[in-house]
Amino acid sequence: MLKQILSVFMVMSLTVTAACTKAENEDTVTLTFVSTYDGKEAELIKARVKAFEQENPGIKVNVEEVAFGSASNYFKTALLGDQTLDAFRSDNSWVPEFVELGLLQPIDSLISPEDAADFNPTALQSVTIGDKLYGMPTVMEAPALLYNKRLLQENGYAAPPKTMDELMAMAKQMTAGGRYGIYVSDNSYFALPYVWAFGGDTMTDERKSHIASAESVQGLAFMYQLRKSGAAQPYSDFADDYNRMMNDFKEGKSAMIVNGPWAVSDLLNGTEFKNAANLGIAAVPAGPGGQGSPAGGHSLVVSKYSKHPNETYKLIHYLTNTETQTSQAKELKTLPSRLSVYEDSALASDAIVQDFKNVLELAKPRPRISEGAQMFDDFSPNLGQMLLGKITPQQAASNIDAAWRGLLKLDR
Repeated sequence: MLKQILSVFMVMSLTVTAACTKAENEDTVTLTFVSTYDGKEAELIKARVKAFEQENPGIKVNVEEVAFGSASNYFKTALLGDQTLDAFRSDNSWVPEFVELGLLQPIDSLISPEDAADFNPTALQSVTIGDKLYGMPTVMEAPALLYNKRLLQENGYAAPPKTMDELMAMAKQMTAGGRYGIYVSDNSYFALPYVWAFGGDTMTDERKSHIASAESVQGLAFMYQLRKSGAAQPYSDFADDYNRMMNDFKEGKSAMIVNGPWAVSDLLNGTEFKNAANLGIAAVPAGPGGQGSPAGGHSLVVSKYSKHPNETYKLIHYLTNTETQTSQAKELKTLPSRLSVYEDSALASDAIVQDFKNVLELAKPRPRISEGAQMFDDFSPNLGQMLLGKITPQQAASNIDAAWRGLLKLDR
């Protein structure tokens, strides 16, 4: 009789437990977050996701890791194929196309005015299409003039160049004895500060091409003159361009390069920058037409087809909050998009972070049009041909302009 009673009690207990588990599962919201992070940053974000789940026991997050290079097509294919995705880490330049395809949920009604005011205005502007905000910026990027303080001082320079004329003169002066002044890359992303310095432009938000303007051609011609005058790298091609640029700078073969904050951790492993204080960071010099670098970076966005937009917003808010961005900046030297993070005592005394913050104040958004992410496809090849002296700056600009007019479907 006792066995029968115990058996009935166990069955009842298991039934109650199963019912409770089922109820809990029914109340749990499961989100899918497509991550394009890698390395240490990916590990940090996964740890933050776990912390989010602990603080929000009713929400479970599945993290799908996708390589950055294929992520844009992955996201578009998945959503247009009716797969369930909720949040995505997007390059800011992809956002206009995603919006045009109707893939993103605007978050204007979800973010508070106080919270929005904490973000760098340029970062928010980069993911604002029309009058709608479509992402929460997680990090910012902008190319800067990186320079070897020791080499500048040995050549009698106490400060980096402030103008393009000074850049030319200093680069020529420091080209001697197996060293050269500045590496000029054929990656057109790094050409934008030169174009803007002479008052030129690329594409605009109004879908106009300005790369063939006289001012834009002047900017391209200045880059060519750096090469032609012998102030830049002596190589006859751009083979392994990025690694060659980085290695020469790390080894003290070049005095200056144009690169962004993502390069810092690698540079600090170089012979010249074992002492981080030797790495100088300044805005790319101004020209007669102004100054500025392209504002790059990434934002977390919400899928238009998410069944849980409020919970998804809660997730992306957590992954872009002050605590997360402070950890990223301290551990990885990334540049926060939140203004309050720069006030952290450790970061306030971090020369690298603060110097890049000054560069960000001059940053400009890239074209916020659906074709904007493709602008470099024709720009870089023509830039490389120009820098090698195979076509003139005017020919390069005309070639790029023709390609862009076709891309934008403009009248010729």
